[in-house]
Amino acid sequence: MDVVRLETDRLILDAPTERDIPFVYAYCQDPLIQQFTTVPQPYALSDAESFLARVVDPGWSSGKELTWAIRRSGEPTILGVISLRDWNDTQAMIGFWLGAPWRGHGYMPEAVRAVAEWFFTGQWDIPGRASNTSIRWEAMVGNASSALVAQRTGFRYIGTGRSGIDRFGEFPPSHRAELTRADLPGPADGWPAEALVR
Repeated sequence: MDVVRLETDRLILDAPTERDIPFVYAYCQDPLIQQFTTVPQPYALSDAESFLARVVDPGWSSGKELTWAIRRSGEPTILGVISLRDWNDTQAMIGFWLGAPWRGHGYMPEAVRAVAEWFFTGQWDIPGRASNTSIRWEAMVGNASSALVAQRTGFRYIGTGRSGIDRFGEFPPSHRAELTRADLPGPADGWPAEALVR
């Protein structure tokens, strides 16, 4: 499918490109990104190149996994990435990370809202998908930054369990939440304090 460009008051979301590779490489040296995501470890420049060639481009081409670069309006530098992955007949899985220099400014909740609002328009037409009913979020226990983004965006906490995401052959305990159109724009009540404490 064609790349979907999204805009907010402060951000532009578009496809990562080759010019972003050095930034992705630098950001993925961050211990927090390595601890709480599935990026290869150690993370080499070739891994950033592979991310573009084997994840981003094929994902948009097939329409099964949509990965956006997050940029500030009028500035070319990538701040981080956000993606939606086809999960089941009615649901998508969201994932995101932000480079360390850009944290603490509210960029990620803004990007998540933009992607969620687009998802609920129903424009992501995948053969076999019944409807775009909800978005699933998961993060490993201990990843309070991701949990805070989800809670602020309106995701409803549904519990903790074995992760649905393979991390180097393991499925560590993860917090889980879901978002429907009615949950936007957030924040959501009912999150346990331990999920949100840094």
